Amino acid sequence: MTSVLSHLPLSYAVAPHGRRRGSVFAVHEPPPAARRAAEVRLHLKPGQKGTKQLLAQYGDRLICVRYRYDVQRKKRLKTVELLVAERDWEPRPRFADDQVVGLRVAFADVTVRAQVKQAGGTWNPERRVWLLRYDRVVALGLTNRIADESASTRRCPAPTGEHLHADAHAASR
Repeated sequence: MTSVLSHLPLSYAVAPHGRRRGSVFAVHEPPPAARRAAEVRLHLKPGQKGTKQLLAQYGDRLICVRYRYDVQRKKRLKTVELLVAERDWEPRPRFADDQVVGLRVAFADVTVRAQVKQAGGTWNPERRVWLLRYDRVVALGLTNRIADESASTRRCPAPTGEHLHADAHAASR
């Protein structure tokens, strides 16, 4: 029987001489050309049909069972996600209460836009986001609309007058 692990597109840990380096092992990712996409078609929670034997085997450590389908090899793969460690953790807020964050609000979302304006939000046309203090964003329940800096500047770059003259000249011909 051949090992399924050699064919799966998974990362694996590499530890020279069996010793850990820092808090984690070095991780090797196979190059993109070597990866195969095994499509996940079914994701089951413990106790659902198809998980009973695994639940009996792994107990409370079983998080989920996935059925992956590898079209190239014509194989169905059953994978499990297991809980291997648990410890206390205290979540820290992502932003300070007085920090100004960007919010994405669709133009047609008039009610949310009005709430943001009422709370003191201002429109930033360069980033195409509403700017509002984080504590007010939390009070309005809009934390899921916070725009990450990298995403907002990459998708909507600030307009520059760099090509205006060349474009106007080409259009007049």
